[in-house]
Amino acid sequence: MKLQMIGTGAGEGYPGLWCDCNNCRSAREKGGKNLRGNCTALLDGELLLDMNPHFFEMAPQLGIHPANIRYLLVTHPHEDHFTPWLLSQRATDLSAANMHGDELLSRVAPCFTSLPLLTVYGSEHVEKALHAVSGLMEKAEQCRFAFRRITAGQDFYAGAYRITPIDSIHGAVPGYTQNYILRKDGKTLLYATDTGGYTAQALPLVLSHRYDLVVLEGTFGLGADVPGHMNLQKDRQFRNLLLQHGCIHSDTPVYLTHICPHWAPPHDEYIKIIQGYGMHLAYDGEEISF
Repeated sequence: MKLQMIGTGAGEGYPGLWCDCNNCRSAREKGGKNLRGNCTALLDGELLLDMNPHFFEMAPQLGIHPANIRYLLVTHPHEDHFTPWLLSQRATDLSAANMHGDELLSRVAPCFTSLPLLTVYGSEHVEKALHAVSGLMEKAEQCRFAFRRITAGQDFYAGAYRITPIDSIHGAVPGYTQNYILRKDGKTLLYATDTGGYTAQALPLVLSHRYDLVVLEGTFGLGADVPGHMNLQKDRQFRNLLLQHGCIHSDTPVYLTHICPHWAPPHDEYIKIIQGYGMHLAYDGEEISF
């Protein structure tokens, strides 16, 4: 499988939209890998993990064709992870697909391309977010998407992918956020953002698998330990827990994502710290084959 890290920043982005602290200023000056958009990733070019405006900003730069995406897994409906109104931009006027020039002037639609069905997977909270966008669910057929509610701990298939949702500790409402175990062709990925860890009920499920790649959030970096997110200390503890239970080997790649500028230094500095603990620091646009 190939995972492309489209966005690797937390809700503020990196640099923060309005911020001019030392980290944000340094990131602006250095550019490149130090710049991060909101967290989103693409698996094998067809399965999108969270959907936000940053994905569509990056897609043309990375040669990604959004029309090829068949599946969307939503971790939770915080706006930096899921922007449901973007689905309305799939509304298609197929009768205009072969029109040219002046013929198109009388047509009003955001899309003139025949799109494959996009299946959106998420919790009841994701479903509520879809219904909160006026008229969106009523136009689902025209927008060529369908929603499927999933339940934590219950496997489902999205094409060739066998997927297990896991309740994550993130948000005040139990079950608000889900992480994912994804399996295909003998490979297993743990995609773990946003999370501050797992409950006693969910953790045994996480520890029951062996992973070829772990993507773990590292929001608070060198900063405080807060309930709904990880910092570097918790990242190290979680990696050690996976090692102790045989879920990974010492050389299994563990990538940190969802990085916040106010507790983690810019990429060029922070990567040197991360590598000392046997982990990788993801950056926007990075491709990871496993």
